[in-house]
Amino acid sequence: MGGELMKRVLIVAYYFPPVAASGAMRPLGFCRNLPDYGWQPQVLTTTPECVYPAHQVDMKLGERVPGTIDVMRVPYKDRLQQVLQYRERLRGLLRKTVDTDWEKRQDKTRGVTSAGQSGALRASVKDLLLDWVFAFPDRQWGWYAPAVRHLQQIDEKETPDVVFATGGPWTNFLVGCALAKRLKRPLVLDYRDPWNCNPYYSFSSPMLTRKSQMAEAQACRAASRIIANTEELRDRLVKEYSDLRERCTWIPNGFDREVLAAKDAFDRKAADNQISGGYELCHFGTVYGKRTPRVLFQAVWELFRDGHLKPDAIRLRFVGGWDSTDQECERYALDLEQHGFLRREPPVSHSRCLKEMNRSPVLLVLQPDSPLQVPGKIYEYVATGRPLLLIGGEGATANLVNRHALGVSCPNQIANIKALLNELSTGTRKLVPPDATRVNRFEYRSLTGELATVLDAAMRGGEGPILVPS
Repeated sequence: MGGELMKRVLIVAYYFPPVAASGAMRPLGFCRNLPDYGWQPQVLTTTPECVYPAHQVDMKLGERVPGTIDVMRVPYKDRLQQVLQYRERLRGLLRKTVDTDWEKRQDKTRGVTSAGQSGALRASVKDLLLDWVFAFPDRQWGWYAPAVRHLQQIDEKETPDVVFATGGPWTNFLVGCALAKRLKRPLVLDYRDPWNCNPYYSFSSPMLTRKSQMAEAQACRAASRIIANTEELRDRLVKEYSDLRERCTWIPNGFDREVLAAKDAFDRKAADNQISGGYELCHFGTVYGKRTPRVLFQAVWELFRDGHLKPDAIRLRFVGGWDSTDQECERYALDLEQHGFLRREPPVSHSRCLKEMNRSPVLLVLQPDSPLQVPGKIYEYVATGRPLLLIGGEGATANLVNRHALGVSCPNQIANIKALLNELSTGTRKLVPPDATRVNRFEYRSLTGELATVLDAAMRGGEGPILVPS
């Protein structure tokens, strides 16, 4: 397709390769395939060293960005980190006794009860101010002004036809809104996660919660079209904002077949042989927050303790960061390691991670208490053609696994997990690889065609409906 016929889309994506964040894979997949549908992407992102929280940099992943794509990397300074650095310097200059004497004087003028109440009030006010100044709508807010300022002077020939912002972070949406308004171009918002109905994201202050809800509502009103990455999230958005019904669709995350198949195609026969000798359940990615294997570990431990399970039947392998603060989970992990049920391995590069997934007999997904979300990693899992075992048998992820026969989903409950592991270890239940036609549904080559349809609709304008995938 000739360059003069190409339409232009500006993609606002805080996470982008070589940053190996799960949030970088969706914009990368779209960028690699959009030119085939008549759209030339241009990416606005930040520099790898500025990304918060810090992520691994994978240069091989960066090499997958086509050289024909203009990637504008705008650095910024995290204001909270700057303040904390200044505070540490000041602490080094001031004598400790000043604070100590002040505290002693304050203690004499108030009782214990009032001191506790006053301290709690100060902490509450402090948290509100810190969130308001440094973390609204998220910790990436410091990137907003430099990102918008970067495109103040733009050549008319380089002006995009559509602005596409993918979130989170939700600062991306606000950057997209500002640029679309300044450039007088339609805006498409792409939800990779829920915003204000996200179990992993919330403010302690009701005031900031309301402010965040207002910001989301304003962004949705400004958008010509909105995309969610799950059907469940699309339905939730339409329920929340009824005027979105004709402007909101959903396109799942996916995988790039060419990228995954370029090197080291997986040995399906070798992986199947591993299954026949017992199940090794392999998890790739960081363990953190609610995404914890504590209940799974407890189930394995209790089966072993009661003489119903041995390591030659069920083994667990975790590759990636371990940021869990759950002490009970850690105790189970140490016990399982000691008895040969568990291996924990450090993070590896994205390319190495893909190779290890391909060699794994069964891929483990942890997604409890997340009814609207599907972890980005699951689509790379799907691409391997290996069966999935999901712990978290409710919501969008379970619906995806069950609807497309990608494996087995199980509620994050002790009794359910023990029953499933018993069935697997005794052979009364089998984990079967998914059918290839179901796997191919998630290739970015075809998903990008759905995105191009949305971009075309936004460019044409008007309020006509866009197709919702079945």
